[in-house]
Amino acid sequence: MHTAHFDIVFLGDSLAARMGAALTAKHGRRVLLLTTPFHIDPWQHASLFVDSLINALGSRDLVPAARRPFQVLSGRARIAVDPALPLADELAREFGGAAATVGTLLDEFELTGTFLAEMLWRHGGLPAAGLRGALAWRWLCLRHQLPLATLARPLAGRLQGLPGAAGEWLTDLFQGLSLQPLADLTVADAALLWADALRPGAMNGEELLRLLHKRFEQFHGTELRIDEVESLRYTHGHWSATLPGGRHFQAEQLVLGDLGQALPGGFPLPQHALFPPPGQFRVAPIDGQFSSLLANRVIVGGARPLRLSIVTADGRTAGEISCGSGTDEMEARRQLEPVFPFFRQPLEAEPASRRPPAAQSKLRPSLFRLPLHLGNHLWCVDETRLAPQLGSGGAALLAWSLARHLAPTLDRHGD
Repeated sequence: MHTAHFDIVFLGDSLAARMGAALTAKHGRRVLLLTTPFHIDPWQHASLFVDSLINALGSRDLVPAARRPFQVLSGRARIAVDPALPLADELAREFGGAAATVGTLLDEFELTGTFLAEMLWRHGGLPAAGLRGALAWRWLCLRHQLPLATLARPLAGRLQGLPGAAGEWLTDLFQGLSLQPLADLTVADAALLWADALRPGAMNGEELLRLLHKRFEQFHGTELRIDEVESLRYTHGHWSATLPGGRHFQAEQLVLGDLGQALPGGFPLPQHALFPPPGQFRVAPIDGQFSSLLANRVIVGGARPLRLSIVTADGRTAGEISCGSGTDEMEARRQLEPVFPFFRQPLEAEPASRRPPAAQSKLRPSLFRLPLHLGNHLWCVDETRLAPQLGSGGAALLAWSLARHLAPTLDRHGD
């Protein structure tokens, strides 16, 4: 009987899990990644967290970055957000006298988001759990004159009082960037999202996955499919699992990368407050039906968070729709049809890669109190359930925070 020993096992696939596996493997940990079918959202924007993580892996030159503007089509305003072009002219055209108010608010979010992101990265990511971590985080914010109480306030409160068209557009903007309802977003979420949206480059999702896979292999990580695990248990201070052919492995730490997968052996899912997983649809082909006046990434305003990415593969053009949890095909099509007539054709639901846990809390986890550590050498970095509002930036932040716990020698500056 052969037993392999690992420091860390990542169970289930997510962008944060792949990032965390590559980071910890680089810094000398024996890492096993148990993978599942994984689809990355084609809507990717630049992120200080992602850029910093790539630098930490020594791979900045391997991922091409390009300018990828997006448009926000609200009920009474249509504005293009392009880091290379002044936004003030767009705001003045659509909002007139309210443009200065909107511009000031967005400038504030940009400055706050950039400062917050740099501070989080420089100090090792998200605060540690417990009273000690909370006090250390409060002291850090106080020392850097960062208003923690303001960051934690609901975003909806900051948008109250804005003129109708401006408030509607800002609501659609942040719901579209986050794929979450306005009621679930905080000022900190909005600041980080807007600072990322204005960064000049945008990640290519598939290239990012290939990079992470290559670096994981170079750092001698081990990869298996999750369906090769027959049983999993925690005994005597470590995790152990059985593989086909009588093989076994033991690990000091177990990291759940995807809470939506059916875990082996009836392993219980953590019952923490979680975000529900987003929905995805696809319409293909749409060759010749997409106006050249529209960007390849469009946020479509309406009652639910919804955005569209135009992707091209094998010479064919298709639309991939990402939407808030619980949005069905009829609701998505109804919201899209006024802008995109070709969406009258049926939408094809993407294969469900994640199912919600049996118990779903109505509470949403605070960004600064995410349940990364679940106890008994058990961790969670499923960004679709912990920090989906931040997209790939949230995945990188979770991975960096985890790596600082499990690989303390990790250099914060990526050297």
